Amino acid sequence: MKALILNLGGTSTKIALCEDEKIILKETIRHSTEELEGFKKIWDQYDYRMASILSFLKINQLSVSELDLFISRGPSVKPLESGVYEINEAMVTDAKSGEFGQHVCNLGCAIALAFAQENGKTALIADPPCVDEMIPIARYTGLPQITRHSYFQALSHKAFGRFIASKLEKDYRELSIVITHLGSGISCGTHKNGKVIDITNGLDGDAPFGMDRSGTLPAADWKKLIQSGNYTNEELDYMLNGGGGLMAHLGTNNGEEIERRIKQGDAKALEVFEAMAFQVSKAIGAAAGAMGGRPDAIGITGGLAHSKHFVDFIKKHVWWMAPIYVKPDIDELEALSSVCIPAYFGEIEIKDY
Repeated sequence: MKALILNLGGTSTKIALCEDEKIILKETIRHSTEELEGFKKIWDQYDYRMASILSFLKINQLSVSELDLFISRGPSVKPLESGVYEINEAMVTDAKSGEFGQHVCNLGCAIALAFAQENGKTALIADPPCVDEMIPIARYTGLPQITRHSYFQALSHKAFGRFIASKLEKDYRELSIVITHLGSGISCGTHKNGKVIDITNGLDGDAPFGMDRSGTLPAADWKKLIQSGNYTNEELDYMLNGGGGLMAHLGTNNGEEIERRIKQGDAKALEVFEAMAFQVSKAIGAAAGAMGGRPDAIGITGGLAHSKHFVDFIKKHVWWMAPIYVKPDIDELEALSSVCIPAYFGEIEIKDY
C-alpha cells in the first residue's frame, strides 16, 4: 500500500510518501513571496499547488494511479470531534465557502479528493483545527450573545498527547494533560480522558498574546479603541491577528531576533518576552484548574518551545503542578500517518463528514 500525505502551509507544500506504515520519502517545497503575490485569494493557488505536487511525483517517478491512499492536513470546516474522516464533496464545499475560515490547508483536502476520485481511491484527514470537544460550561462568556469557540492546532495537540502518554506508559484516554502550543497564536488545552474539554483560541483573541496575535484584551479598553475612529476595520483585524503580540510591542515576530536583542541588553524586549511567558504560565494554571485536580503531565510544543529562555520562565512558574515535557517540533506528516494509515487498515474508525 502506498499513500501520499499533503500538508499545505502558507509558504510551503510538505509532502510525504508512505509505504505500508512507514514514511519512505519526505520533501518540503518552498514557495517564495514573489511566486505567491500573484494570487489574490487562497483558492487561486489550487492549480499552482497541484502542479507542485505532480512535479514531486514525476521527479520521484511516481504516478497518481500507483497510489492507494491520499491524506491531507485537515481544513477549516464545521466543528468536528477528534478523529479520522473521509474527505467528501460536502467537506470540500464547506472548505471553499469560507464560512468557517480560510487557510491554505483547505486546498489540501480538495487536491486529495481530486486524486482519490480520479482513481477510485480513498482520501482522509485527521484532527483538523476545527476539532471541538469543549464541555458546555467551557463555552460560556459573560454575554449570551458571545460564546467561546474551539479552534486550535488539534493535530499537534493530539499527537503530543499520545507521545506524552507513551512516555508515561499509559493510554492517552486515561490521562489528564495540559498542552500548550507556542506559535503565532497560543493555544493551551485541558486534555482529559482523551478529549480537549477546554481550549484557548489564539485566532479569535481568547488566549495569551502570541508572536503576532493580541490575545485576550480588556473589553472596555478594546471598545474605546474601536470607537475612537482612528482605525479602519482592516487595521483592527490586523491588531488582533498579524500585527498584535510581540509584533506590536517589538516590531518583529521573530523569536530568535528577540532573544538576540535580549542578549544585547534590550530591557524592553526582555520584559515583553517574559510578559508573554507569564501569560502562558497563567493559562497553564487555568487549564489545570479546569480538570479539578493536578494534571498527570504538562506539555510544551510549537516553534517558540525552541527558546530555552521562554520555556525556563514557564517551568519556573508551573514546575510544581506535574512533570513537564518539551517537544518543539511535532512532525505533522508523521502525525497524519500515525492515525490515517491504521484507519485505512481498519484499526481506527473512519468517520463520516
